[in-house]
Amino acid sequence: MKTRVVLIIGLLALSASARAHHNSVTIYDLSQSVIITGTVTEVRFLNPHARIRLDVTESNGATRSWLAEGANVIALRLQGWTGEEMKPGDRITIKGAPSRDGTPRVEWSEITLPDGRVLGGGNNFPKERDELLDRLEQQRKQ
Repeated sequence: MKTRVVLIIGLLALSASARAHHNSVTIYDLSQSVIITGTVTEVRFLNPHARIRLDVTESNGATRSWLAEGANVIALRLQGWTGEEMKPGDRITIKGAPSRDGTPRVEWSEITLPDGRVLGGGNNFPKERDELLDRLEQQRKQ
């Protein structure tokens, strides 16, 4: 009986964490692309997705807060990210898939930093995944 209770609790915990994570295609329109430029207000280098908040000035002069979502920390670190690439106050440009519901959210495919460097690190972008797998395979062979 005790084993069954532990098993049930474990299964419930696993199912809750599985539901907490989302499939990008349900939130973002991966067939579309937007480019936004704004000032970073917060950088959260965490799992399950790195997040950047930035203030974007719209064409009518109003400022709107946007959320940009990227890959998980492990994937970003494997691509060379340290978590120190940007800080609040930096002006960056983000290209990515817009939200399906029109909210100011984007799943980034690339970020242009103030110094002109362009970083990847978005979810569901096969080119980055394939490049990473090639690099890892080359490292394994050395």
